[in-house]
Amino acid sequence: MIADRNLTSAPVRAARAPYGSPVSIDTCRARLVAMLVAAALVCVAPLSAQDDGARVGTKAPVVMVNDLAGTPTRVGHVAGKRAAVIEFWATWCDLCKELLPRVRVAQQKYGDRVDFYGVNVTVNESKARVQRYVTSEHPPWVTLYDDKGVAVRAFKAPATSYVVIVDRDGLIRYVGSGGTQDLSAELAKVVGK
Repeated sequence: MIADRNLTSAPVRAARAPYGSPVSIDTCRARLVAMLVAAALVCVAPLSAQDDGARVGTKAPVVMVNDLAGTPTRVGHVAGKRAAVIEFWATWCDLCKELLPRVRVAQQKYGDRVDFYGVNVTVNESKARVQRYVTSEHPPWVTLYDDKGVAVRAFKAPATSYVVIVDRDGLIRYVGSGGTQDLSAELAKVVGK
C-alpha cells in the first residue's frame, strides 16, 4: 500500500529560466496567461458581423491612442469628417497577414475619402518589433500602439484581424474578423463607389 503523502507541505521551488536564473511562480503564471490570451486571439474563428465586439448602428467611441512616436491620435470619429477603417492587429497574426492585401486594395480605392488606422493590440509586442514590421511591410494605415488597451476596450475588440468601419456621421456600419473580409465591398456601402 502506498503511504498518503502530504504534498501541501512540500517546498515550492522557483522555476528556472534559461541560463539558470530563477523565475518566480507569479512570473510563470503571468507568462502562461499571456500565452493563453495570445493563443485565444489566434484561434478565434472568423466573426460574422454581430458575433461579438462593437455593434453595427451604434455610435463609435472616440479614444486617444499613441502612434509609434508617442503622438496621441484620435481614433473613432470626429463629427462631419471622413469615414474610418480601424483594424486591430498584431505582427504575429496570420489572419492579419492574410487580410493585409485586401486592406491595401481598399486604401488605394477609398483612401481619398476614408482614414485607415491599424491599432496594434500589443500582446507579446514591443514598439521596436512593431516598428520593424511597419518598416518592412508598409501597411496602408496610421499605425497606433495601444499599450494601455484603450481602443481594444472601447471597441470591444474580441480578436486580432477585427475590423470596424465607421461612417462620416460616427455610426459603426461594419464589424468583422478574419483574413477574407471584403473591405472594398463594405466601404462601397458606406461611402459609395
